[in-house]
Amino acid sequence: MISIIIPCFNEEKNLEKLLKILYLLKKKYSKIKIEILIVDNGSTDNSLEIIKKNILFKKKKILLVEIKKNIGYGNGIYRGILTSRGDFIAWLHADLQTNPFDVIKIFLKYKRKLLLKNCAVKGKRINRSLIDVFFTFGMSILVILFFKVKINDINGQPKIFYKSFIKKIKNPPKDFSFDLYCLLLARKLNFNIIEHPVVWNNRFAGEAKGGGSIYLKIKLTFRTLSFMFRLLRNSKWN
Repeated sequence: MISIIIPCFNEEKNLEKLLKILYLLKKKYSKIKIEILIVDNGSTDNSLEIIKKNILFKKKKILLVEIKKNIGYGNGIYRGILTSRGDFIAWLHADLQTNPFDVIKIFLKYKRKLLLKNCAVKGKRINRSLIDVFFTFGMSILVILFFKVKINDINGQPKIFYKSFIKKIKNPPKDFSFDLYCLLLARKLNFNIIEHPVVWNNRFAGEAKGGGSIYLKIKLTFRTLSFMFRLLRNSKWN
């Protein structure tokens, strides 16, 4: 079984479309065991109400993880991971910039390699703006300088791991550094990180929570730098 974790924070404008896509996903891949966990990450809008009124929730086709107070994107994913029951764990955002169908397509393509328990699969975003590509490339350069490893498109979605990897996660960051932490941990464990191109769609509705505007991208970069410094100073990591 593959568990797909979708953190959601104030995504009321995206949820109806997302849930419709998830309904079609479950219908098309009915022969595959798919567990879908939507993590309501402390939403203050109507997100929680929309999820609970949906037929997928009422018929227990999706699991809902409720977090009362938002303390970070990473915390939402990690809570979903701890609740999940699948042998494979995947996550993506709720903003529909990544199509949930891509998760299953990528999973089926690389399932045999994932079963070796020494690789991870991640999306590599295509058709993005030059500004987005610039910030993504800059982050990859910083990772090389700090950790001497190459990781492309750190925040590309989806990410898929075999569940045994999750046991290696110790005190992960609660913010947007969560993805970087997992990829660095995978590199530290000598995992092969497979990249698969995915079409990166424009946000359907709502506002980006991480690096939407240039200001938010710069802010996210400084937060990530702070995380890198903390990780390097952590004797348990080294």
